[in-house]
Amino acid sequence: MNDHQSQRLLDALSEPSRAALLEGFRVRRLVQGEILGGPQEIRDSVFILRSGRIRVFLTFEDKEQTLTFLEPGDIYSTHSRAYLQAISECDVLVTETRTMLGKLAELPEAAPVVIRVLAQSLGNAMQIIEDLAFRDVEGRLARFLDGMLLRKGELVDARSWRLPLALNTEDIAQLLGTTRQTLSSLIARLTREGILERDGGGTFLIHRADLLRERSGWRYSSWRAQEKHALSAG
Repeated sequence: MNDHQSQRLLDALSEPSRAALLEGFRVRRLVQGEILGGPQEIRDSVFILRSGRIRVFLTFEDKEQTLTFLEPGDIYSTHSRAYLQAISECDVLVTETRTMLGKLAELPEAAPVVIRVLAQSLGNAMQIIEDLAFRDVEGRLARFLDGMLLRKGELVDARSWRLPLALNTEDIAQLLGTTRQTLSSLIARLTREGILERDGGGTFLIHRADLLRERSGWRYSSWRAQEKHALSAG
């Protein structure tokens, strides 16, 4: 989930609804590397990430697969098959799941907002499973960047888009199920081909969004339609 979308989770609620929803939550501070929940978690809790970042991942023997990175404003459950690890110092607001369900029953305004964010997390996990099964690493990277463009892309000129990401190379590699070295090589090749380039930090400049979408395995007619609409609106 991107940070702007996550922040709107609580911002979308009226002040009274937001205050009522957060009643019963307690603050918990996590140190970097701390595990908040996992498959053996007994306590069934729901939490809202207030600051920091949390990695959601699965393990099998000596392998790990990152499903998503939670950003401030995201809601998640400690009672799942996934591990939740703080990758920086974090502040979370925690409550029992039954308390949260009671709040949602009392606050019909809040339920659609919470469900939408949880559905986005499920969608991320399903996309990763699909990518691992049907796409090579280049296809996964292209689809990831294409999807992030639709959510966070900023039009620079007639052909180029600016894509700011709160992820480093290691984070993206974990999401795509590959190594940092393989990902760096792929980015270097796409740069030589004129499709994208790095613009400092976690930001990319995408020069050929059409080719990126082709590499992802999806038809890009809908993307071109959005691109033309953005240009005409500008």
